[in-house]
Amino acid sequence: MREAIRHWLDVAIDAVDPRRLTFEALRDERIDQRTLIAIGKAAPAMCHGAADALGPVRGVCVAASKSDVPAGVELLVGDHPVPGEASLRAGHRVLEIATDADDGCIALISGGGSSLCEWPRPGVDLSFIQEANRRLLLAGSSIEETNLVRGHLSAIKCGGLARASRKGFETLVLSDVAGAGPEVVASGPTLEMSHDPVRALAILESVGIEVPASVSGAMMRPPGQGSAGTRVEVIGDGLKAARAISEAADADGVQTRLHPKWLTGDPGQTLDAFFEGAGQGLSIGAGETAPKVVSGGRGGRNTHAALLAATRIAETDLLFSAFATDGVDGAAEAAGAIVDGGTLARGGDPTESLALFDSAAYLDRSGDLVVTGPTGTNVADLWLLWQP
Repeated sequence: MREAIRHWLDVAIDAVDPRRLTFEALRDERIDQRTLIAIGKAAPAMCHGAADALGPVRGVCVAASKSDVPAGVELLVGDHPVPGEASLRAGHRVLEIATDADDGCIALISGGGSSLCEWPRPGVDLSFIQEANRRLLLAGSSIEETNLVRGHLSAIKCGGLARASRKGFETLVLSDVAGAGPEVVASGPTLEMSHDPVRALAILESVGIEVPASVSGAMMRPPGQGSAGTRVEVIGDGLKAARAISEAADADGVQTRLHPKWLTGDPGQTLDAFFEGAGQGLSIGAGETAPKVVSGGRGGRNTHAALLAATRIAETDLLFSAFATDGVDGAAEAAGAIVDGGTLARGGDPTESLALFDSAAYLDRSGDLVVTGPTGTNVADLWLLWQP
């Protein structure tokens, strides 16, 4: 069954292939735009999909690593998971292209874009944005909370890129955000997110960040008016990947069940609900939990969830997998893990590894890590529970 689970995870990745999904979304469209602004972990593949559908294109691709992009598209590599100087250079460039494009732009947006591409609002400096990002990521803040704050600090996010454009955007989104609208993905560079500075400031206060007057003033200023995009489409998300697993497992004669809620919040509480709702066969969930990280160990939210699950299924016939669809689970250097009833027998007492957020090191010793390398897509995480 371990081999079957690994196969089904590959099926899920194929189902949310950014190149194919972008091609399918654009191939029948009668549009004149050929200028692309692609931001996120799936940006290179989405650019290729657009070129497949439209022919010659131009523009910029902001990605997480050096990648092949179509001729005419400029590649910029931003910083992740916290924005840095490379992210500022990318942000400045995308604003230039959005401002100068005479025919409008096609925005290709995917997860990771919040960090990869940045340009602060007047009154906000990079060091404050970096500190806010670090605190929010470590505190277990939800992605909606984190991106609401990011949007109020940035001249690109929360529709800022659209406001820089004279002609507007066609926007395609590959979503890594569980249950939220497309405006939350990459903090919505072309889509208006709710302007709620009071809540954003309260979120910063809740994680112990002192906000200078210049920053709070910038956050309180309402955004200007932007160009209206003519179309927004979510071309893929975690639910699409989960359904692909269900269909593949059904074809293999395995009974399946989709978890009715997105995976969010505290991983332990989410695991409890996931297990309680499971039945015989394969249970499948999609989303993104938000663990509170108290130490800089070798781990990510998926290896952490998998090791927690291993404590629940010890000495049983159950198997559990937690998998990051982008292939990179935090500091784990793996996509996640597949654990079984013998994981603790192979790895020993997991208490210290869980406390230090060092789950990947433990699961490496127990032989349970799933290593894929970057997959080129990103629709958050998948959980599978096999129960004979």
